[in-house]
Amino acid sequence: MWEQIAAVWETDHPEVGPRVAFRWAHNLSHQEVADRWNALDAGDATMVKARIYQYEHWPAKGRRPSVAALHALARVYQTQGRRLLTDAEYVLYGTDDQAEIDRIDYRQADPNFSGNVPAGGSPAFPGTVEVASPALSRLRDRRPFSGSEQLALYARESDLILSEAETTNVGTSTIERLNADLQRVAASYLKTPTAPLLADARRIRDEALRLLEGHQPLRHRRDLYLTVGWAMTFLAWVSTDLGRPEAADRHARAAWHFAEECGHNGLLAWVCKTRQVAAYWDDRKQDALLHAEHGLRYAVRTGGETEVMLASTLALDYARFGRPADAHAMLYHAQEVQSGGTSSPGGPLSCAPERALSYWADAYLVLSDPGRAMEMADRSVEISQGKSERTRNLGTERMTMLHVVRAHIDTGALDGAAEALAPVLETPLEARATPLLLQLGQIASRIPAAFQGGGEGRAIREAISAFSDESRPHTER
Repeated sequence: MWEQIAAVWETDHPEVGPRVAFRWAHNLSHQEVADRWNALDAGDATMVKARIYQYEHWPAKGRRPSVAALHALARVYQTQGRRLLTDAEYVLYGTDDQAEIDRIDYRQADPNFSGNVPAGGSPAFPGTVEVASPALSRLRDRRPFSGSEQLALYARESDLILSEAETTNVGTSTIERLNADLQRVAASYLKTPTAPLLADARRIRDEALRLLEGHQPLRHRRDLYLTVGWAMTFLAWVSTDLGRPEAADRHARAAWHFAEECGHNGLLAWVCKTRQVAAYWDDRKQDALLHAEHGLRYAVRTGGETEVMLASTLALDYARFGRPADAHAMLYHAQEVQSGGTSSPGGPLSCAPERALSYWADAYLVLSDPGRAMEMADRSVEISQGKSERTRNLGTERMTMLHVVRAHIDTGALDGAAEALAPVLETPLEARATPLLLQLGQIASRIPAAFQGGGEGRAIREAISAFSDESRPHTER
């Protein structure tokens, strides 16, 4: 009946579309259509008369009815979905949507409808429930289905869910490129100008963050979190070297979040190590010790270089706090760790054998054993100088040479101290990290009073003073 009345309206008023004709056939206002829509909807009453008006005036203006909207309108008007569209409107829908529209049929709700209804009367299933996911919106269907039709629809939904789940904006090659970029940045630190490296680390961090705004498998999402965490840990380390430990802490706290999210013990340990370095050179020695103890708990779960680094750091901090027994125990721990690789980017965030030896030399100096310290430091420098320029850690090598200087001073051999100091004083301006300058200041004050007025003692102090004065503009900017 309703289709016949609507057809009359369409014949008498060719300027109106089928959706207007069916509303007129039922003698309903826009508000009444919206009210009936909301009465049929099992969810919240969200339809308003303005939206009904927009549906009627599409495509000249207004809004195109979705497949779900056509279902609702067809229920209100007791007709077919296809009957609510002109041929010109129908072709504006995609092939899948057209197939769904062709299946919309609520004519059996019209008591005057004489067409065929499914055998068995009312179907066993009342129709699909409304789903929240926009990805499934085009599969929403409120027409009563038979059991087999309902199960077929659920299967199509699972197909769509799988398609969406497999969609990704990042692949293995992108992850590998980001990691390779970060490794290059870390390996270049203290060998090339620092500013471009900082910019590169920031770019890597930001690219990974942008990718995280999209969709990717969980394994790649974890990889991106890890990349962001390592990049910010590197930024934290360099911030300390540039004399900004408070900035380092801010980077490290953010890195900690990403390390926790991806559950990576190695990154958690290195974030602790980075905070320990920042706290120590910021004269927060107790905080430094606590960070080292905290980091070791994660490092032992990782093993290899990471465990060596945190154990060596803790040995040095124990020595600084006058706990020689604990320091010796931790040195033994560090020296007994089985060698192994690391998943860190390298550079300052790694602990090759020469770097471990440098830490041990520092600890032995604090423990008043300059002979053992000299032995460790000499071995460290020998290993470092035997490496290629690409793998050589010049920052560690310079700090180790200062351990040699300190050992010579502690044994009264100022001529040896001056000889070991000379190559350090040739450090390029761009590579003069704040810890290096602070260590030099400690060496200048370490020269015994009896030697300060002599030729070698005075020459060492003056050379260090000139080097520090020349470096100050770089570290303070």
